[in-house]
Amino acid sequence: MNPVPTDPPAGPPGPVPPAAVLKADFAAPTGPVLHGATGSLYGVAEDGVPGDELLDALDLTTLAVKPDGGAQHPGGDASGAVAVLRRNGRPRGRAGVAFVYLQDLFAEWPYEDVGIDVYHERLCAVVPPMLTEANEGRLVFVPFNEPDWIWYALKENDPARFDRFMADWTTTVRLLRRLAPGVPLAGPNEAYFHGEFLRHFLRRARDTGTLPEWTAWHELSPKSLADFRGHHAAYRELERELGIEARPVNIDEYANNRDLSVPGQLVQWAALFEDAKVHADMAFWTAAGGYSGAAPQTNIPSGAWWLLKAYSGMTGSTVEVTPPRPDTPDTLQGIASIDPQRRTAQVLAGGCDGDFTVAVRGLDEWGPVVTATVHRIDWTGYEGAAGPPVALSRVTGPPGRLDVLVPQADRMAAYWITLAPGAAGPVPAAPWRGTWEAEHARVTSGEVARQGHPGEGDGFAASGEHDVSGLNMNDSAVTFTVEVPAEGEYDLAVFYSHMYGRGAEATEPQPAQQVLAVNGAERFVEYPSTMNWQHRSVVHVPVRLREGANTVELSKSGAIGTARGEVALDKIDLVERRPVRCSYDGAFARYEGAAEDPGEDPVFDVYAAEDRYHRFTGAEKGVLLGPQNQCVPVDLTRPVFLHAGINRLRAAAERLDVEPAEGPALVDVDAAEAVRSGGSCLIVNDFAYRGHVIGWNGRGAGAAIAFEAAAGPHALLVSYANGERAEGRQSGTDIVTRHCDLVVNGKPAGRYPMRGTWTWNDFWTYPVIVDLVKGRNTIAFGNEAGPTAEFERFRIAPLNP
Repeated sequence: MNPVPTDPPAGPPGPVPPAAVLKADFAAPTGPVLHGATGSLYGVAEDGVPGDELLDALDLTTLAVKPDGGAQHPGGDASGAVAVLRRNGRPRGRAGVAFVYLQDLFAEWPYEDVGIDVYHERLCAVVPPMLTEANEGRLVFVPFNEPDWIWYALKENDPARFDRFMADWTTTVRLLRRLAPGVPLAGPNEAYFHGEFLRHFLRRARDTGTLPEWTAWHELSPKSLADFRGHHAAYRELERELGIEARPVNIDEYANNRDLSVPGQLVQWAALFEDAKVHADMAFWTAAGGYSGAAPQTNIPSGAWWLLKAYSGMTGSTVEVTPPRPDTPDTLQGIASIDPQRRTAQVLAGGCDGDFTVAVRGLDEWGPVVTATVHRIDWTGYEGAAGPPVALSRVTGPPGRLDVLVPQADRMAAYWITLAPGAAGPVPAAPWRGTWEAEHARVTSGEVARQGHPGEGDGFAASGEHDVSGLNMNDSAVTFTVEVPAEGEYDLAVFYSHMYGRGAEATEPQPAQQVLAVNGAERFVEYPSTMNWQHRSVVHVPVRLREGANTVELSKSGAIGTARGEVALDKIDLVERRPVRCSYDGAFARYEGAAEDPGEDPVFDVYAAEDRYHRFTGAEKGVLLGPQNQCVPVDLTRPVFLHAGINRLRAAAERLDVEPAEGPALVDVDAAEAVRSGGSCLIVNDFAYRGHVIGWNGRGAGAAIAFEAAAGPHALLVSYANGERAEGRQSGTDIVTRHCDLVVNGKPAGRYPMRGTWTWNDFWTYPVIVDLVKGRNTIAFGNEAGPTAEFERFRIAPLNP
C-alpha cells in the first residue's frame, strides 16, 4: 500500500573480504532484547489468519492494521489484531500493540482527498466503536499515512503545504484526544525520513501541544540498510535540541519485496532495529494474512518464519556486535544475545555469500569450554514450506575466544548459532545438498530476467537475482546438468512461480504442469498456483540419480504429452534423501511465561512435513496445544498425529527427537459422500480429490459427513478452496477469508477462517481438533452468514491412538 521507492538506487555492494568476521562480545551487553522487528503491516488479516501455531512463537511487539470496517482492504481490522496480540507471542506482563492506520477507512489508494472536515466526520464514526474493554491498552492511532506525498505533497518543501498539514494535524489530534482519551497517537508517519520536515513538525507539534506519543516513519528503500542508523541518530538529536522527551519509535513499514521472505535480508533489517531498540513492521506489498512472506498458509512456515522465530527466541540481553562492513547493504550483519539465567547465548547472522567467521568473545565465566552449534535457515520463497534450521556443524573451544567458521554461506540464508557451556559431541553430518540456477542452465525458448536487486527494491526476490520465464512454447525447456556424489534417492526442490494458473490455453485459473525428464525418464510435475509470476514457491519431487553427471530437464512438452499452463523457474536444489528426524534442544525452547517459573514446561514448535503420525523421544508425556489452542494431553510413548506445518507441544524435555511413524489409517470422506442441505451442491472439479467439491448457492447452506470412530480427540483435516477476491484497487491480491461453522454431534465446535487459496482449483488443508464419541459421529459444516469455502475432502485421525 505504498509508493514504489524513489530514492536513487543503491550501488552494488563491494566484494565481501574473503575472511569476513562478525565479532560478538558477550561481555558488552547493550540492553534487554526487544524483538522490535517482528511486526507486520497487514500480516494478520484477521483473528486466525495466520494461525496461532505460527504467531504464538513470535514475540509480537507491534502489528499495523486498519480501523474496524475500514474499506482499504477486506481484512486487517484492529480488533482482530488485538485478539491475536492478547493471545499470542509476548510472555506474561508484556503487551504488543496495534498501530491503526486511520486513513485506511478510505477505499482508494492514494486515499480520496475529501477534505479534512469529511475525514473528521468519518473518524467520529469509526473510532468510538473500537474503544472496547478488549482493546484497552492495545491501540495506537496513526492519524495520517505518508502525508509527505498523500494529500499534502510535503516533500516539495512548500511552506503553504506544510502549514496546511500542520493545521490538519493539530485539529485531528485534538479531535482524537476527545474521542479516545488516553489512546496514544503515532506520527508523522512519513514515507521516507525527512530530517528538515521532521524538525518543523516536532517544533510546531510541541508548541501546539499535539506531539504524538510515538514517532513513526517508514524505511522502504534498499538504501535504508545503509541510512537508518543515521536517520535514527538525527531524530534523537532533534528531540534533544527541541527539548522533547524521548519517544518510542515505530518504523511501521520497512523492507522491500526483495527482502521479505528472505532470511539473509531480514536479519540485516532486524540487526538495525534491535541495535537502535526501536519497533518495526514489515511492509505490506502483496496480500494480507501471509505475515509478509513468513506464513505461506495458515499453519505452515516459510524460511522467513524460522528466522523470526529464532530472533523471537533470543532472551536476556543483546550484546555488542561488530560486522565487517557496518551500514552496507547486502553484507554480513548480525544480532547476538546472552541469557545469564538460562546460561545460553545466540547469534543470528547472514547477508553475504562465501565463508565468514563469528568471533565469539566474552564468555569467560562459562567454565573451561563452550560449544557452538551452527544452523542454516534456508530461503524457501514467499510460498514454500520450510522445515527447522539445519544443524551444519559444532565446535567446542575456550569461552573467551572461540572462532566459529561458517563456510560457503548462501546470501539468502541466515545462520543461527547457539552457544552453551560445556562440551558436546559432533552433530550428525547434514545431508548432501546442491543448488543450480535456472539462468545458468541451458534455456530453450525462454527469457532470463533480473529480479529483486538493490536497484529495484520493489522487485521480488530470486536466487541469484535472476529467473527464467516465458516458457510457454512447445519446445520451451530448462535443462540442468547436475553432479551428485553417489547413486541414490534425492529430493528435487523446484523453485517456481505461476500466477493463478493463467497459461495461454487456460480459460480459468488452475494449477500448472511441466514435464520433468531425469536422464530421459519423463513424468509430469504439478505446480500449485502462486500469487503472481515472481511470488516464488517450492515443489518437491523424489528422484533417483546416478553417481556423477545427470540431466534434469523441465519442459513444456515431451514424449508423454504437453504440460498444462506455464511457470517461471528460479532454481533447483537437490538434497540427499534420508530418514526424516528433527531434534529440538530444550535449552533453546520457549516458555509461555517466564523460564524461571516453577513448574513451567517449555514449548517446542515441532514441524511436520506432511500430515501423518510421528514418534517422540525425550519425554513420555506432553500437551499438544493444537491449531486452535485446544490443550490435549498426549502420551509420547505412542504415535501422535501431527498435521503439516507447526505443532506446539508442551513437554518437560532436555531434548526432543521427532520422526515419522506408522499409525492407523485415516478415515477419508470425499465431497460426494457428504449429505448436502440448503443451498449446497456438488460441483465437478477436475483438480479436486475424486473430481468433485461441495459448492454453495447462497446463505445458510450446510453439509454433513458421518463416519465411525473411536472415542477421544481426533485431528480433522478440512481440504478446501477459496478463490474469492474483493472488488477494488488491489482486487488481484485482496483475497477474502471465508468462514466455516463446525457442529460435532450436534454441538457447536467453533467458527474457523478459511484463508484465500488464490484460485478455486487450488486446495489447502485447515486442521482442527475435535472430540468424538465411540461409534457413529456426525460433523456438519456451513456458514449462516454467507457462503463458505468449497470442500473436496475430510480426513479424520485419532490424535494419540
